[in-house]
Amino acid sequence: MRPIYQSLLTLLAVCCGLALFFVFRWFDAAGAFTTLAPVSPGTCRVLASLPGPGDFEIDAAHKLLLVASSDRRHPAPRDGIYAVPLSGGAPFRLAGPPKDFHPTGISIARVANGDQTLFAVDRKSSGLQTVDSFSISYDGATPKLVPQLAVAGGLLVSPNDLFALAPTQFYVANDHVSKTAFGRFAEFDLLWAHSDLLFFNGNYLKIAVQRIAGPDGVLVSPDGRFLYIAAAAERRLIAFSREPFIGDLTEIGSLSLPARPGSLSTDASGNLIVSANPSLLKTQAFEVDPGKPSPSAVFRVHLDKDGVPQRYDTLYANDGQEIGAASSAAVWNGHLIIGSALDNKILECPVK
Repeated sequence: MRPIYQSLLTLLAVCCGLALFFVFRWFDAAGAFTTLAPVSPGTCRVLASLPGPGDFEIDAAHKLLLVASSDRRHPAPRDGIYAVPLSGGAPFRLAGPPKDFHPTGISIARVANGDQTLFAVDRKSSGLQTVDSFSISYDGATPKLVPQLAVAGGLLVSPNDLFALAPTQFYVANDHVSKTAFGRFAEFDLLWAHSDLLFFNGNYLKIAVQRIAGPDGVLVSPDGRFLYIAAAAERRLIAFSREPFIGDLTEIGSLSLPARPGSLSTDASGNLIVSANPSLLKTQAFEVDPGKPSPSAVFRVHLDKDGVPQRYDTLYANDGQEIGAASSAAVWNGHLIIGSALDNKILECPVK
């Protein structure tokens, strides 16, 4: 055989090998080879029915769940921030946000005097991506949002979730940063770790961490010493130590999970509560067809004294019949609360 043909065959074999490697890698990251056994903490009930309740915050003092409600399949004027009474009662939409308001991730900054500022990632129908903030005021037991600040800019490419650090400071994760079709293909299909976490210091946005594959949930520990990012495409939770004055981050460890992690919260013992999607393929099918449920999972992650995630246990795992494609979860007062951006309900289950 001529040398040129040998070279072409060698090149073809290498290309086929690389293609098979990337295909296997994508399907593995998508959860095609992972199976989670069902885990039920007890009898669950639907706490509220809302369009696309993708994220929520618990206002324990007023016994309310503040929910980012945004219909991912059909964005509509009814999208907004809703309050769900935890003691029972119908959800109601909060006044204050603009008409074109479609929130995904939300977070509340609380200060010592009791004042609260709610931040929301807003994906407007025009395509503009912003982070909006609102002060929360109460007329009796009814909350109202008063607009404060709207942050936009070139770094804010595809914000997904955020964590409010103070009334004028927050971290926000871009789930991708490429603006070209090839770049998005590399990030989503080749799992190129190219996305980032941004920090808004009260004056401008800056990059805090780069080279993350599909970052989703972000959380700062109550003492401000540590920050955690859910790297969905990598199926792992990444921990950073945090410099409290300027916000610089240093990676200190990570923990692999058997699903794509989403939102992060903490329980009363300081453990992390992580919502997760075991199957990207089924989540994508569920987004197209609500009749094809996608499995959901919630993990409790245990940390060591230095803030590094050590192990996890499964609080909840279901094939999607109870709630599909969980995107948020929290433990409060003996209850596990689960929301989904693609399912029109919030689930409440007992938990130890």
